[in-house]
Amino acid sequence: MQFRVRDDGASVHVALEGQLNFAANEDFQVLLGQLASHKNKKVVFDMTGLSHIDSVGLGLLYIAREDMAEGGASIVLAHPRDNVLRMLQLTEAHKTFEIQR
Repeated sequence: MQFRVRDDGASVHVALEGQLNFAANEDFQVLLGQLASHKNKKVVFDMTGLSHIDSVGLGLLYIAREDMAEGGASIVLAHPRDNVLRMLQLTEAHKTFEIQR
């Protein structure tokens, strides 16, 4: 998994690319470290470039949600495609996350 972070002042945009799975754990922890300084902002995870997510990847998003909530930030999952969208639907992630298509 690769990521790019852009702060536009009001919100933080994180472009995710590749696969969000067990192999992405270390990179995702680095990302969470970078996001820790963005308190009280909306964090938008742009999933356009994400080709796959599994249960571990979903768990990483839930961890991010908890970590960000402690700092007053909220998370939006934007533009999930194909398999990623199906996984979010199957796991009813919309009950926990705001999902923008």
